[in-house]
Amino acid sequence: MLTRLLPLGLTFALLLVACRSDDATQPVVVQTTEQAQQATEQQRNQPTRSDPSDRAEDPTDSRAGQQGQAAQQEETEPDEPPSQPVEQEDQPQSLPVRPGGPPEPEFDYDIVVGYLNHLAGTLGPRASGTEQEQAAADYLAETFTSLGYEVEIQKFDYTMQAGISRIDTPDGYRSFAFRFPGSADNSVSGELVNVEGFGEPADFASVDVRGKVAIVDRGLIEFREKGANAVAAGAVALIVANRTLSETIGGTLGTDTSAIPLLQVSEEAGDELRSRLGTIVSIPEAAPNKGESQNVIARKPGGACRVVVGGHYDTVPEVDGANDNASGTALTLALAEIWSEHPSANDICFAGFGAEELGLHGSRFYVRLLRLEQQLPPEERPPEVTAMLNLDAIGDGRPPYRIVASFQLQDITGSVAAELQINAGSGSPPRNLGSDHSSFANVGIPVVFVFPPGAILHTPLDNLDNVNHELFEDISLLNHGILACLLERAGSPISPTISCGAE
Repeated sequence: MLTRLLPLGLTFALLLVACRSDDATQPVVVQTTEQAQQATEQQRNQPTRSDPSDRAEDPTDSRAGQQGQAAQQEETEPDEPPSQPVEQEDQPQSLPVRPGGPPEPEFDYDIVVGYLNHLAGTLGPRASGTEQEQAAADYLAETFTSLGYEVEIQKFDYTMQAGISRIDTPDGYRSFAFRFPGSADNSVSGELVNVEGFGEPADFASVDVRGKVAIVDRGLIEFREKGANAVAAGAVALIVANRTLSETIGGTLGTDTSAIPLLQVSEEAGDELRSRLGTIVSIPEAAPNKGESQNVIARKPGGACRVVVGGHYDTVPEVDGANDNASGTALTLALAEIWSEHPSANDICFAGFGAEELGLHGSRFYVRLLRLEQQLPPEERPPEVTAMLNLDAIGDGRPPYRIVASFQLQDITGSVAAELQINAGSGSPPRNLGSDHSSFANVGIPVVFVFPPGAILHTPLDNLDNVNHELFEDISLLNHGILACLLERAGSPISPTISCGAE
């Protein structure tokens, strides 16, 4: 799904954690405590999204996980999936009771579009751990500060199994590639040989690939089958080339493994490599990717995080990510601006999470810090987070929109959608799709995530030209209304003009 090649090389560093600052105008970074390190030791990196399918007849979208991006067969999913609320511990929450305050501020979609154009147009790709991601974090921090919020920078380390690999040719051409989790991580070199077809046994029987690097087309059979057939034919590595620009990069071998490196490249990279058939290509040894990223957290000076609003601002490599996730980040910034003068702003924390595409690292780290805060003595403990509103990939897709909501919040979300006459209902994301709300739901914090199915994800087609503004405005307005009701539920001084239902 790439316009350029798949990735640039990710740059990586070491871990820091931030604590809250008393300075309302400057981001603050503080070194990690030993307690935080211990709390993170047992956190298991799990794939964000994965699916073994690779069917030529079933175009897919996917979202990256810790070890790769998953392909899902969107057209096999119903437009209105059965309700699957987020499961979590039934933890009673003591919500403060306050008198009503002013109504919610008026929503202005033009503000959202301004932020979207800067993120996806001016800043462009924001791959995890890169200077581009850092530039986006700086932009978020500067914007929040200019709106009167106190900004906290939470730096953290991440480690993931190699998902990015490289193919070197004698003339200096380098193609970055996705290396499937479970495939061999050794370095290899060999003559590059084209195998006509999709990697079936008969295709390999038509050409000698023994001791060579084979390249085949994506489609028809699963990635793991292609790899197994290449191993049986004696290839030292297999490259799977996409056939169209709109195909995603990434996938899984399921529970299988491969005895040879199994890589995937874009259509463009496949064409470049096929123009060099007969040359000796090299694939360096894979190594675990280590990097540094950061969360950008904004709150009013002296404010509390009773409701957390936000999503990730990073992208997969070499993709502008207008939908995934400049859309959610732009709405986060716009809501921070729109609500900045409302008294309820004191109960909101706006969050930009880093390194989501590599496994929800930023939101997991944020939640670990929340849990440490709840271990403080009662007199030092901050108010509990009553809800998290996740904004991710909301700029493209189709109705009816799916509302993933914890059971405590389903009445609120359904009531707001009905009142605004927005075509959305309780549902679930495509199978195995993860996003930052999961980190909160896993520790019992109620969550809401509106997700439009059929979206463009993880492809160069995810750019400003392909943003569906009618849909984006719908979902933005829906999230704005849901936020007003979440604040009322949290006891914030607000009197929503829309019906929030009854819990």
